Order: sequence, then structure tokens, then C-alpha cells
Amino acid sequence: MRTLLYIFLFFPTLGFSQNLTSTTNINITKSWSQEPSGYNYPINIRVPIGTVPPNGFPVCILLHGNGGNGGGMINQFANLLECHALVAPTGYLNSWNICAENSDAPDIEMIKDLVNLLQGYSNIDSNKIRIIGSSNGAGLANNIFIENSNTGIDIVCAIVSHLNEPQYHLGNFYKPSALTDPLSSFCGYDNLVNPLATRKYLSISNVNDLVIPYAGGTSVVGVDFLPAETAAFYIAQNNGFTGSQLTSGTTMGSPQVTEYSYLSGAVVHIKGDAGHSANVTQREYIKSYFSDCEATLGINDYKPNKVKVYPNPTNSIITVTEFSDQVNQYSVFNILGQQVLSGSITSKITHIDLSELVSNIYFLKINDQVIKIIRK
Repeated sequence: MRTLLYIFLFFPTLGFSQNLTSTTNINITKSWSQEPSGYNYPINIRVPIGTVPPNGFPVCILLHGNGGNGGGMINQFANLLECHALVAPTGYLNSWNICAENSDAPDIEMIKDLVNLLQGYSNIDSNKIRIIGSSNGAGLANNIFIENSNTGIDIVCAIVSHLNEPQYHLGNFYKPSALTDPLSSFCGYDNLVNPLATRKYLSISNVNDLVIPYAGGTSVVGVDFLPAETAAFYIAQNNGFTGSQLTSGTTMGSPQVTEYSYLSGAVVHIKGDAGHSANVTQREYIKSYFSDCEATLGINDYKPNKVKVYPNPTNSIITVTEFSDQVNQYSVFNILGQQVLSGSITSKITHIDLSELVSNIYFLKINDQVIKIIRK
């Protein structure tokens, strides 16, 4: 296979900049037998507006399902991972090369180049490059977990596609040594691999998924799968777990899901019943797992216990109890660090109406104190 890489970076402002922005163009072109003249991967980008965190923004590379595209993935995750830079390529024929797909593209090589490029931007945290894949994209995310050796990739999340048998068989992880071939044994995944044991892994699968069988076995996508819980256990073993496979987990949330957690959360499997998609509880678990907005754009966590806010979360109005007789100003910031409300606190009990704000996370700032509030 012949591979070409053309990289063209366009910065819209005058002068040279090393910051990644939502209008940065990253062009990666690969050639192979289907595209001898080269295929340019379209790449959508969204970078948060506001102060850059001290170590740079964490990045999440989003990998769409079969028939999807990068723009759709940005739309899905923009309100979930508000404090991550989101980078979403579109695969050849809107697919990713796992086994029986129409695409034979060198997607793993493309991701390798993309990660290396992202680590070169000054406003990006080079040690917090994350991967989220959905369905067919989760298959690629699993291949990245297995094959990619860049230690800057610290979290991989696979949504509704756990390990398949080509990726793990005969007690080991494998990658293809040549083009994938659905007619070959294990689709041509014949090269033994020892995945990095340092990155976190989150899988989300559903017991009523009609595309990817939760209990393992033959699927409509052309490959056989491991049981979802067993697949997570094998990844936990790779990462250093020496105990037995978990036979029960912790139920949580509404809709209810079950968490199977290994190595203090370093490897987690979430079982649900959302079919071939992720429900609200699973999506919120992703947000928590990625620690999105734990240090929000220059706004420090609230520490002094001088202000109380309730109810929190709220549907509309919050009550602020402020233990001071002096007049104070308050400001409400959105997740991007933009002020969306302001006013005065003239008594020890103040009501603030948030009904005009969309459902999201906000931050109430009174003097040097900041409280995270959730508008439901």
C-alpha cells in the first residue's frame, strides 16, 4: 500500500498562529488501491471560545458510525463536551475500514497523523487526546486502542460496538498486517499486538442492540463479536487487572444503566437498553468520565462556604443566600466563559431567574466565589 500525506494548514488571521481554531483547515490525504490519486479526509473542528486552560484544551476526536459524517458528530457532542476541542474526520464512503465495509482506507494511519498534528498546537493539551467512536466508529476506536502507541491518547470510548473477534482472539489482541479481508481468517487480523496499558477505556453497549449482539456472536455487520462484559474484562486484564471478571455491577441513573468498573474506573463498561444508541444517562456518564469542564476556562472551583444556592439543579429560579450585609454584584457565565446574566445582591436572600437560559451548566460568580449551577 502506498501512502501519501499532504498537510495544509490555513490560519484565518494575519500572521502565523499555532493555535487550533474552529476555522483551521487540516487536510490529510491518503492513497490506496481504491483511491490511487488520493482521498482527502474532510475534518470538522470546534474549539471552545474563551480563555485557554493552563495546559491547553483537551481534544476529543469523534468517529462517526457507518453512513455518518464528522459534522454530525460535532453536532451530537458540542453540548456534551463543551470544554473539549472537538475534531471529527469523515471516513471514505462515510465509513471506517474494520473488516467487511466497502472502504479499505488506511484509517489507522490517518488517525496517527491527525493526533501528531493536534499535539503540535500551542492551545491543545498534548497529553489529553481522547477518542470517541460510535458504532462503526467504535470499531475504529477499538483498533486505535489496540494499535496506536501514542501516549498522548489518554481515553478511548467505544459506543455500541465492543471488541470483535478479529480484534481479540486466541487470548490476544491483533491488528491486520495487510488489507482487511472478510474472506480471510479473522478478517486478516493476524499481527499480535500488546496495547498500551496506560490509557483509560470506556465501553457502552446495550442488551437490546439488534446490530451488535450484547452477548456476543454473529452480527449483521459481517464480523463476530465477543460478549460485551467479557470484552471489557479482557481490556482490564491488558491494563493490569488480575482479578476475576465482574458478574454484577452498580445500577445508576434514569434511564437506569449498570456500571462494571475495573482498576478504580480505569476500565469501565456501561450496560443499558438504548438499542443501537446511547441514552441520557450513558451520555452524562461520558461527560463525567472525560471530566469535561472540571477546570472551566479560568473560573476557579468554589471553595468558601459563604454562599448557598438552591435548588440546584433548577428549572428556572435559584435562591441565593449570601452571608454578608454589603452590596455585591453577581454574574452568570456559560460554559464558554461568556457572561449571560448580571445583577446586584442587595439582601441576604436573592432570587435569580434563569428561565431565559437554555438547559446547560452555568457558573454563578459573586466576588471571588464561583458556584456551578445546572439549568435543567
